[in-house]
Amino acid sequence: MLGISEDSDQIEKSKHREKIWREQIHLVDQNAVISNYVSIVIAVALAYLLWPKQSHEAITVWLGFMVAVSAIRAIMSAEFARKKDESPEKKSFYRWYLLAIVLTGAGWGASGYLFFNDDPVQRVVLGFVVAGMSAGGASVMAPIIRLYVFYLLIVVSPIMIRLYMEGGDFTALAYMMMGYIVVMTAIGSRINKRILNSLELRFHNESLIRFMSKAKNETEDLNEELADEIEQRKRVEKELHKAKEVAEAASKTKSEFLANMSHEIRTPMNGILGTLQLLQGSSLTKSQEEYVNIAYNSGEALLSLLNDILDFSKIEAGKLELEYIPFNLNSLVNELTVLLKQRAEERNVELLAELDEKIPEVIKGDSVRIRQILANLLTNAIKFTENGSVKIKASVLELSDKSARLKMEVIDSGIGISEEAQRKLFNSFTQADGSTTRKYGGTGLGLAIVRQLVTLMRGRLGVESEEGKGACFWIEIGFEIPDEKVVPGQKEEEAETPVESLEGHVLLVEDNPVNQVIAKKMLEKAGLTYEVVVNGEEAVERVKQPHEFNLILMDCQMPVMDGYEATQSIRSYEQEISAARLPVVAMTANAMEGDKDKCLKAGMDDYVAKPVKQDSLKQVLSHWL
Repeated sequence: MLGISEDSDQIEKSKHREKIWREQIHLVDQNAVISNYVSIVIAVALAYLLWPKQSHEAITVWLGFMVAVSAIRAIMSAEFARKKDESPEKKSFYRWYLLAIVLTGAGWGASGYLFFNDDPVQRVVLGFVVAGMSAGGASVMAPIIRLYVFYLLIVVSPIMIRLYMEGGDFTALAYMMMGYIVVMTAIGSRINKRILNSLELRFHNESLIRFMSKAKNETEDLNEELADEIEQRKRVEKELHKAKEVAEAASKTKSEFLANMSHEIRTPMNGILGTLQLLQGSSLTKSQEEYVNIAYNSGEALLSLLNDILDFSKIEAGKLELEYIPFNLNSLVNELTVLLKQRAEERNVELLAELDEKIPEVIKGDSVRIRQILANLLTNAIKFTENGSVKIKASVLELSDKSARLKMEVIDSGIGISEEAQRKLFNSFTQADGSTTRKYGGTGLGLAIVRQLVTLMRGRLGVESEEGKGACFWIEIGFEIPDEKVVPGQKEEEAETPVESLEGHVLLVEDNPVNQVIAKKMLEKAGLTYEVVVNGEEAVERVKQPHEFNLILMDCQMPVMDGYEATQSIRSYEQEISAARLPVVAMTANAMEGDKDKCLKAGMDDYVAKPVKQDSLKQVLSHWL
């Protein structure tokens, strides 16, 4: 059975290649019809120009050859349109037609060699004609790259050889012609790749349409056999049609849906986490403080889940871009162990770190995504380990002056993973088994995100485990080693002194009452005064009135006028009256990829995503105040 299947695949591939080949020839024929007539017109014009100073016999023979070949090509093009079959004779006809095109190229190549004389004008004209005919062949013969390369060589090589034989300054021109051949070959190759990709896509779509048509016919036949259940079939068909429309609409608006979902969840989350932050800074009893911390940590966990879903969607849509900045891996690992220490202690897990001394002090890569990968692996290891240990280990695999390939392992003594479960472990929304999901929770997105991030970084990922004996997840990623051994922001952080209290008057533009309360309290805690308006139109009108605002804190999605339009109106007004630029900081639940750039393009100066953290908001405000 396997042999029959392989033979069938080979037959299908052969048919597919044959179909692509026929289409390539048809494209060449379509492109070559006009070029054939252009070729004969230029040949006649060139013969007329060369007639006074060239051998009349040679010109006559050459022109006769070109006219004969063009006539043959015209007849064969007409035959192309007449013949619809795919017989062996037609395949042989294809080869003769391509030979006729090659003969046209040979004729132009012969002109470059035979008619090269001492007249500078005729040399220039001859060179332009040969270059033009070879360049024109790129659009005509690019569907068959071997044909074009051969055509290019037989057109350009003779005049290149003649230039080389002339010696002196002409030798440089000969080498330039050689470079011209290389460039035109590269151009033809690029055009050929695009054409082949287009043909592959077209035939794939045709196959898909045939498949869908066949499936539709089979469905109709089945419906006829089930005539006694026609009413039920209609109801199901109606529901399927509705589901199909919903699925198509969801697919087309996926990005918009994700953005709206993020905004709508982050807006109430801002109220929840903002209120809890304010409570954490107030006078609480020990039990109240414990309850607030539990609620805040739960909110952070929910926000982390939201971020995982959005990250996964961005990766799937190909919209996640990596950044490459210098960072210190030791510091990153230490920060993670400190961050996860409390979670590990809650499960009686000892959190260990073992870093190779050979690891460079500074490496270049996406530190945010490396942190996300290691945090996901460490969190998983802690979650599936009780009364044991979790160790993060980093070692050097390859090291040079410019690059380093590192292996990072997360080793735990937890429940382990069966061999069967390991095969599907990195799939989306998948965990080891149903009982694992019920006992430990989770969506199964963490490892899927890790796999895709590692793939984006061109790294490797794997797991070694036995059920009941713990697990070792490992990744191998290459990093550059920057010449500058300073981590960006390091010096600034050392020199920066925290600002306890700020001074200034802020215009708060926010339509949500809960978020108004949170923002006002955070501004008060930062030592700032404020005035509140509920939409962009009111903000623009207030800025046009006498005011003493030092900064505008602007929501983006509001009724009447949104934050983007309001900011643009404010910037236009400032230019109109030559006023100083008033800093505008976006405080928005739009946290998808590109939202920050959208804010900056609208004229805003900075960006804070909801849910807003008191420290983050204060840091941004202190920069502008």
